[in-house]
Formats: sequence, structure tokens, C-alpha cells
Amino acid sequence: MFRRRYRNLPPDQQTNWWVIVGVALLLLSLLLGLWLYHYFTALEKPYYEIKGYRVASHATFNRYLRQSGNGHTFGQLARFLEQAGVADVAAPESLLRQGTDWLDINEPAFALPPRDQWPNIVNTLKVIRDEVVPAIGPVDIVSAYRTHRYNHKAGGAGGSKHKQFCSVDLVPQSNIGRRELVQELRSLHTRLGPESHVGLGIYSGLRFHIDTCGFRSW
Repeated sequence: MFRRRYRNLPPDQQTNWWVIVGVALLLLSLLLGLWLYHYFTALEKPYYEIKGYRVASHATFNRYLRQSGNGHTFGQLARFLEQAGVADVAAPESLLRQGTDWLDINEPAFALPPRDQWPNIVNTLKVIRDEVVPAIGPVDIVSAYRTHRYNHKAGGAGGSKHKQFCSVDLVPQSNIGRRELVQELRSLHTRLGPESHVGLGIYSGLRFHIDTCGFRSW
């Protein structure tokens, strides 16, 4: 029936019909092309963003674990944290994040701390759980242990506590403003006092540093 009607259309209307069909097919092709581009671009990204900071993806972490011995050692670290009672504070994977600029400085996104440094992170995680989270809410770790090489290339301080697996850089998960965040953190640091050995660093934006390797602030 449709073909019979189409054959009965005047030549100029037949031409218009084919133009409409062609434009529709062209638009569908463009939409499909854009979707495929964004799909494959997303697959290629080795990171996702937390409050504007690039954090290595879980797929990137899995590739790191497949490297010689990393998976076994990581399992031992996870069990150590569980025995220390701090496994619920943060995903063990996040404690291996060297930083958010690993792509810029061409360094591995993850690194395993030496076994003798594992105890250093325990008190820091306890402070996060018992003091920081109650004050500002849940947080995400964007940087923890760093190798000397990574720290140097990233422009970190020579005596950085990241190299001792004692410190973490954090960002709040909530929409807390910078002014309120700074007030809460400084109040917390003052209240804990020198006996806590808590180091507090406040950076631009919402990123801040916590360690338990010496009472100080910057």
C-alpha cells in the first residue's frame, strides 16, 4: 500500500521524501558516532574524578595487582589492617594511591609501602575515624603512601610523611564549604593538642592532609 502511494506522488514530493530520509539517517549516524566516541573514551580513561582530582580507576589498580607479587602483598596488608581494627576506615586500595598527578609526572598510580611501615598508618586511620569523620563527615583518600621517586617528582617536601606511610591527603564527600572545613579542622587540631601527634595541612580547595607523626600545622 505504501509503495503504491509513494509511486503516485509527484516527482518533487518524492524527492523531498528522500531528502527527509537522508537527513534522518545522517543525524542517527552522527548520534551513534558521538555515543561510540564517548563510550570508548570512557573505557580508555585510567582514572575518575573526586572533587576535581584525578584518582586512578579500579581497573588501573587491578592491573597493578597483577604485577609480580603485588596481589599477595596487598592481601597481607589488608589482613594487617583488619587485625589492627582499622580495615573499615578506608578501602585498602586507597592507601596505595600515590597522588592525583601520576599521569603528569609519568609515575605509577599505586605503590605498596614496605612492611615495616605498615604500623605507621594505624593511628592516622584511627584519627580519621574517631575525629575527622565525626567533625566533617565521610572523606575520600586521594593520596597516601608515596615512593621517594614519586614524592620528589611531584614536588613534595623532602621529609614528607607520605614516604613513611603515616599520612593521607583527603577530600570531604559532602558539599561542605572551604571556610567551614578550615574552621572545623583547625578547631579539631587545637582540641587534640600536642599529645595527639597530629599533623594538619590545609591546601587549596577542599584538600587537606592528616598524619600522626608530629604535632604541627600548615
